[in-house]
Formats: sequence, structure tokens, C-alpha cells
Amino acid sequence: MASNYGSDQEMERALREHFEAEAEDLRAPENLWQTLEDQMDLPPTRHPVTQVRRKILGALKQNWFPMMATGGAVAVAASAVFLASRATQGEFGISESYLEAAPAAAAAAAPAATAAPAMARPAAAPAERVVIKEVPVERVVEKIVVKEVPVERVVTQQVEKVVTQTVEVEKVVEVEKVVEVEKVVEKIVEVEAAPMSQAPPPPAATAAPQAAASQPAATPAPARPPATTFQDYGRQPFVATAEDAVSTFSLDTDRTSYQLALSWLQEGYEIEPDSVRAEEWINAFDYGYELPADDWGFAITSDVAMHPLDGSKHLVRIGFQAAEVADDRPLNVTLVLDASGSMGDGNRVDIARSAAEAIRQSLRPQDRLAVVHFTEGVIHELTVGHSSPDASSVQRSIQRLAPHGSTNVQAGLNQGVRLADRIRRERPEAYNYVILMSDGVANVDATNPFAILESAYDRNALNPLRLITIGVGINNYNDVLLEQLAQHGNGWYRYLDNTGQAKATFSRDSWLALSTPFADQTRAQVIWDPDLVRSWRIIGYENRVTSDQSFAEDRKEFAEIPSGAATTVFYEIELHDRALARTGQEVTLANVELRWVVAETGQSRSQRTEVRGRLDASLSRSGDPLLELGAIVALSADRYGGLYDGEFVAEIARDLTELEDRLRSLNSSLGGLGAYQDFRFMLEHMAERARAQGPPAAPTGYSR
Repeated sequence: MASNYGSDQEMERALREHFEAEAEDLRAPENLWQTLEDQMDLPPTRHPVTQVRRKILGALKQNWFPMMATGGAVAVAASAVFLASRATQGEFGISESYLEAAPAAAAAAAPAATAAPAMARPAAAPAERVVIKEVPVERVVEKIVVKEVPVERVVTQQVEKVVTQTVEVEKVVEVEKVVEVEKVVEKIVEVEAAPMSQAPPPPAATAAPQAAASQPAATPAPARPPATTFQDYGRQPFVATAEDAVSTFSLDTDRTSYQLALSWLQEGYEIEPDSVRAEEWINAFDYGYELPADDWGFAITSDVAMHPLDGSKHLVRIGFQAAEVADDRPLNVTLVLDASGSMGDGNRVDIARSAAEAIRQSLRPQDRLAVVHFTEGVIHELTVGHSSPDASSVQRSIQRLAPHGSTNVQAGLNQGVRLADRIRRERPEAYNYVILMSDGVANVDATNPFAILESAYDRNALNPLRLITIGVGINNYNDVLLEQLAQHGNGWYRYLDNTGQAKATFSRDSWLALSTPFADQTRAQVIWDPDLVRSWRIIGYENRVTSDQSFAEDRKEFAEIPSGAATTVFYEIELHDRALARTGQEVTLANVELRWVVAETGQSRSQRTEVRGRLDASLSRSGDPLLELGAIVALSADRYGGLYDGEFVAEIARDLTELEDRLRSLNSSLGGLGAYQDFRFMLEHMAERARAQGPPAAPTGYSR
């Protein structure tokens, strides 16, 4: 068996022993290795084992096994034996040898069973044992099942990286674990042959690879991308006005929860109920509110309508529309770019680079821009202090964004805040933005958002640094970190799915509007009339509800509202009989007060109005299809977010089905809107999943 790399008697012996033991009816041709090299077009600069493995992995992803099924399975099996034996001699690290070659052997051998039944099993392990340092291979295999990590990911990455990306592993095992190669190969084949599902499969005895490969694949359960992190904030209960008639919350203009859900569906995943923040779904839509008559405050509107799902309740919508203001104040912008290895997944770097470049191009000559790259620390050679947006050093830094290393968000933000504070002192007349672009997977130093913000604390409340977080990616994504950093960093949070969206979000017109703050520390308080309203429930805003006492305080975690932005809130309410007796009349149900800090001057302001409406008004007869759309969005997000509450599944399925029918009826008036079509696509999937998860139920007046 000649090779361009010279003879290797040990490999040749292992390969021929494999033929003798596993495939007696086959004989390896004398020029088998040369044939493999020729057909795979192996470059002469790399070791053949590495190249064969990479070629087979490419075949795995393309279902390419019919091509050279026999030779491929044998070659990779022999590679596993060869590398495993070399690993015990210290020639190769375990991550570069066994964990890459052995799973490839198993994965290649199992699909090849139909083409070459005699070679369906992987090569037997050598007599020597392989020492797996720090991480038992069984644990890695177990985490593959739990987190649904594709086998290819384990094949192509080191053990340390696999563990880093598996959030359940709290501490790396420090003792050495001895594992036989053969047993691990069989386990990985078993995982590869089994269908991926959301829940881990029940424990079972290790099956022979051939049997595992021949088992029919079951229909996969609704999947979520691996290593994604969300926070379930629960759902707001009904509150009796006799106990508490006051609802206090921070306004919210984020819409990332909605954008993430849409991206998941478009990528073939189901929407994760824990990812749903109903207020962000509501505020993803434009309801066409009129601008205020002057530019000093908000236009506050309210609507009351009969509940579309429960005749004993009503819905109340309150809208807060900020004025549009032209502000020519200069900007100091600091880009903090995640250059860690996880950003290499998919097109994350391209999206982040496109967004950064769009921001750069949108800035004006009087603005200043700095760039920070970070991995496990700050990459100082790529860090550029505040300069003209057109400076060649700034452009070059953005273009050189590339993934490598671990993720130390704390180090990146600390450096960004230092640069931003320095330019703020030099240019006190400018607005100051720190923009973090990341997948949020912090794994070095502080990983908690509050610990990160504590080390990067901004103590200048009169001219604050506003932290904007931009999320990219689906797999291996930490929504909690990015959302909390923005909420408590006096900024806002966006999610970008592709480069086109990145360019549109940060085009000159869009970015200048987003970067012109109209109000800081904005919060609202609704006081219900206890004589008319029996109980009330806010939809969403679970992590933005605050104490009634805090309403009088200026706090940086209250929302920043950009120029011209709108915020919407929906309530479900139950009325007393004395209120229902006034059906047909316009009734004042509550008073609402809004407080904020003027961004330009730091002055505190407030505004009050009444929440009024007719109790016999229906959504379908309101004359405003956008009001009905908003109600459907609010109720759908709220119900679906509770899908994991097992006792309510039947009611949720019923409600989502009814909302799905109502949404279809709006097609004639709203069908031309892309937002309507996107949400219809989402609601259809949500309703179908809920119906599949539980039996239908008789109407019960569902509420929580």
C-alpha cells in the first residue's frame, strides 16, 4: 500500500488485521491507500489520516456515503485504531486524535452498513487503554444527547471546547478517567443513530453499532438550538383591586424576543416558550399612533374592548407615543466586538461586521468612533481609540474582526467603558453609546450580567453611557445576558438575523433616530378604579414590573425611549356589575401617569391622562384592524409563553386556535403587510404545537 507520505507499517498492519477480523470476504487492494488519496484529492502538505477524516466528515454532512462506502469506512476505522494507539504513546493529544477519529469511524461505519454489511462495525480497540484527561468521554456523550449537539461538532472540536459550550457542566472533572476506545466508539455510534430530541432518551444498555444503525428513525420532537439560554420570568397573575389597584412598570421598546422566535421558525426550530417576552412581541408592531401635538412629551392613547376569548372580561390597550425631535448633538460611539471562537458559528462575524460598518458609515464628521475586540481578553492590537468615523484605522479594525479564543465580555466592556468615559470628558456635549455585538456566551471572568455591569459601572447620571446590546446567532446563544445588560445599562437590545437586517437597522436614517434619546428612565403607573374594576392583569412586562414606591425615583434601569418610538401595553380586566350596568357609555376605568428624565437636560417630567372607553366595543367593530392585531399578538404570546404549565395546555391550545381564526379574518385588511404574514406564519406553528401537546378542552374562561 504505497503512500505519498512513505510506508507506515503500523497503520498497514492495523488495516489488514481489520480486514481479516471483520471482513474476511474482502481483500484490500495493494493500492488502496493510493486510490483513497487520488479520489479524495488530498493535498500533499497534510497527514493523510487527517485528510481522510475531514473528507469523511464532509461526506457525513452531505449524505455522500454511497461514494467509496467500503474504502471510506475501512480507512477511517483504521485511522481510529492508529491514532488511538499513537495517543497512548504521547504522539497526539487526545482531542486531536481519538475524539476526532473515533467518532468519525463510527459515524462513517454505521451508514455504510447497507453498502457493505460486513464492515458495518467499527474497528476493534487495541489492547492498550487510552487516558482521557480531565473529561470522561462518557460525560461528553451524555451531554451530546441532552444538548442535542451534532456528532460532527464533537468530532471537529477539542474536549475542552465541548465542555465550555455545554452549560450543564459546572466544573471540569479533575481526575483522569481511563476509557476503552471500543466502548466509546460504540456509544457515539449509538448517539449518532438515535434521533435528536428535546429531552434526553432513557438510559439503555450499549447496543451494537450495526443494530443501532439499522433501527428506524423516530419522528424528532420539536427541537431547540443547542446551548441557548433564556429566563422564564413566569406570567403575571390577576390582582384584585381591593388588594392592590396600582400597576407600575418600566416602558419597553425592545422586540428581540419576537425577532428570535421568527428566526427560529425560519431555521426549522420550534419557538421556545421560555424565550417569549410578550411585551417585546407587542412592541414589534407599528400601531400607527399619532404623534403628540408638541415635542416636549408623549401622546398617550387608550382603548377598551370586549375580550375576544372570554366574554366575562375586557381588554385595555394603552399606547405611549414619543415625540420626534431633531437633535444635532454629536455622538461618541464605542463598538465592543466579540471575537471569540463561538462567533465562528454560521455567519455571526459577517453580521457583526456588517452592523459595525453600517454604524460607521451612518456617523457624521462631528461624531467619534472607537473599536474594541475581545476574546479571553482585549485584543489591544485591534483596539482603536475614538477617531473620525472615516479614519483608516477604524475601518481596518472593523474589517479584521475574526473568531478565535474564549469569551470575556467583562474585559471587553470594561475597556469599552474606559474609552467611552475618556471621550465623554473630552466632549461633554455629545451623547455616549457603548455597543456590544455578541452571541452573549460569556465563559471567562464574570458571566453574570450584574457582575459585569458592576465592574463597568457608570457613575455619571447626568451624561450617561448608554449600553446597546446586539445579539447574533441561534445556536450557542445567551439571550438572558444580552437582555439584562441592556435593560440595566440604560440602553436597548436588538437581534440581527442576517447582514441585510444589520445594514437596514443601522442605516443612516434609522441609526440617527435610534441614537437620539427622547426620554431616559421612563416608567408608567396605572391606578385602576376599584369601584369599577374588580381585578386586573398586565400582559407581559414580567421583568419590568417594579414596586409602586420606585415610581417616584429616577433609576437608570428604567427604559430609554428614542425619538419617535412607541410603547404599548395590554391589560386583561374583570369589571364589577356596577360597571357592566354602564355598558354603552364611555367609562373612565383608570388614571395613568408617565414619568421620565429629559435626555438633554436631566430634568424630571411627568404626564397624566385617563384610561377611557366604551364597554360594549368589540375588536372586530373598532374600525382599527391594528388594534385587533395587537390584541391577538398580546394574547398569543402570553398564552404560548405558558405552554410548559402542564395543567393549562388544553386551554392554551383552544385559545391559540381561536386567535388563529381571528387573525385569518384580518387578511383582507392587513394581508399586504409583511409583519402580518410573518406573525400568521408564527401563530399557525404555535397553535399546531399546542394542539399536539394536549387534548382539546371545553371552554373554561381561561385566565391566570
